[in-house]
Amino acid sequence: MAIVKMSKFDLYSFDYDREKLLEDLQKFNYVHIDEKKVEDENQGLRNLDNSEQIVSTSEKLTKVKWAIDLLEKYSEKHNKIDELKQGKKTFRLDELTKKALDFDFDDHYKELSSLDKQLTELDQNNQTLNQKKSELTPWENLDLDISKIDDFERVKVVTGTVSDKFIDQLKLNTKDIEDIYIEEISRNSGFVYLLVIAKDYEKAQDILRDNGFVNINIKSHGLVKDEIKNIDEQIIANKKHYKEIEDQIKSKTGLTEQFKIYHDYLENNSLKEEATSKIKKTDKIDIIEGYIPTDKEKDFENLLQNSLNNKYYLEMNPADKNDPNVPIILKNRGFAKAFESITGMYSLPKYNEVDPTPLLAPFYCFFSGMMIGDLGYGLIVFLAIIVALKIFNLDEKKKQFLKFFMFISIASMFWGYIYGSFFGGIIPMTPIIDTSKNAMTLIVLCLIFGFIHLFFALGIKAYMLIRDHKPLDAFYDVGLWYLIIISILVLLIGKTLALPAVALTIAKWIAIASAVGIILTAGRDAKSIGGKLGSGLYSLYGISGWIGDFVSYMRLMALGLSGAYIAVAINMIVKMMAESSIIGFIFGLIVFVVFQAFNAFLSYLSAYVHSARLIFVEMFNKFYEGGGVPFKKLITESEYFNITNK
Repeated sequence: MAIVKMSKFDLYSFDYDREKLLEDLQKFNYVHIDEKKVEDENQGLRNLDNSEQIVSTSEKLTKVKWAIDLLEKYSEKHNKIDELKQGKKTFRLDELTKKALDFDFDDHYKELSSLDKQLTELDQNNQTLNQKKSELTPWENLDLDISKIDDFERVKVVTGTVSDKFIDQLKLNTKDIEDIYIEEISRNSGFVYLLVIAKDYEKAQDILRDNGFVNINIKSHGLVKDEIKNIDEQIIANKKHYKEIEDQIKSKTGLTEQFKIYHDYLENNSLKEEATSKIKKTDKIDIIEGYIPTDKEKDFENLLQNSLNNKYYLEMNPADKNDPNVPIILKNRGFAKAFESITGMYSLPKYNEVDPTPLLAPFYCFFSGMMIGDLGYGLIVFLAIIVALKIFNLDEKKKQFLKFFMFISIASMFWGYIYGSFFGGIIPMTPIIDTSKNAMTLIVLCLIFGFIHLFFALGIKAYMLIRDHKPLDAFYDVGLWYLIIISILVLLIGKTLALPAVALTIAKWIAIASAVGIILTAGRDAKSIGGKLGSGLYSLYGISGWIGDFVSYMRLMALGLSGAYIAVAINMIVKMMAESSIIGFIFGLIVFVVFQAFNAFLSYLSAYVHSARLIFVEMFNKFYEGGGVPFKKLITESEYFNITNK
């Protein structure tokens, strides 16, 4: 339930040990290598330039990912349920490396690339042929050898088109011209395709042009129908060849796993090369700066002794808590661990902050359940997740993702019981809070939950300041706000609760004193008196934002009610359908399943988004800054396999 403690190290070793050292560090995995800052440029330190290797690996990764995508496109589709049951294969890093080095990637890639290039050329050729065919098709009935169209001595033969709007006018305007013949070959897409034979073409040409006639040179040799036949034969031959090449690619799909192994080998190599680029060196000495978890110091020292045979110098100290470069690993268990993704979605904490995960988890779960608010929705999702965790062999990340929704489903069942809602009332239940009658109760509950949530967040800030030996800052930045908010609340509800006049007077003076205190202390870091007072007044003005913060918690009620009323409306429609006939009953059942499932999906989605909003905007705004650097291990988290270092 905390941020893992880190130790910073500076390692000095001989350059001839570099390759073996990096391999051993990668197997160790829990090493975050940072780029050493050089304060004095005259120290003779320089960067280790391996940019060519990094670029080469990146290019290979692009190629291998392309090959995997191509092979998966032609691979036999496996049952997703069976794949989830089997889970990912597990390889040790050295085992994966050996398999990758035994794989002849370059030859296999060249062969696949050549086959794909042939497919592309055939596809482009067929597109060209189809385009040509579409251009020739309107002329298919033209019984004229196109290659001899210019061989006539006494007449001029032309082909062209005219809009079907003008064809009648064209025929009318040319009927008085002697020795002209116009034949309609076909009509297509609003155009008429014409063969024109004229003895005095120069005279006819102006009339043709005035009536929208456009010359077309037919790209064919011989009869058009023969040309189309040849095109069809070429397309069929190309498709046959295309199928043959596809079959060749399909025969290579057995290599998919080896390509994936090679991909992960390159990914790990890339991490090692990136780490190498951060090494500083002299003529003979490499200097590596980085971080390791403090609880792995002994293992790290043992690794160095075995790898370097005591030919090294190591400095290692606890990481400076105020160093922004200290990498972050979160360490949570059980319930809280499932909510680490929420923290990661916002930003990891800095090393001098607290891990907000176990602090936000109960609120996020509680709020989400209140927004879903249906026992049936929660029960179905809960049971589905229990079954999935039982029968599927999932990696840790997928397990935590499912557990996240499992905990939310438990909260949903709780609130569904409170609201008396089971699929919107399909099974009658006696509610503890009737959402149709006790709206004011819900509003008060939302405000109370918001009050607790916001004050809890302020309390975390106070804890952090006291932890850092700043008790006065805790009083100024938290205590005074506690006093002023509570005092104002007492003044607002005092008459409703019939509090004594003396209590209201005390609350008034506490609020005034707290306001003065905020004005005088909020800008204490400013240099001038004007700056101090200005900052203080601006800080006090922030009290208006608390109104918006409290109102924001109304979404807990609004979303819960909207989902509930949609579920009720679905049930009403289904009831009317079911009472009409047997067919109505069947369709009603389908409507119930489909629309209740959709409503459940929307409820969970809304709860996911709006609970995150309450955490990120309302809670984190009070104490959390974030911006921590993720700890970068030297073994990649593969999408294909589980890779271990042992």
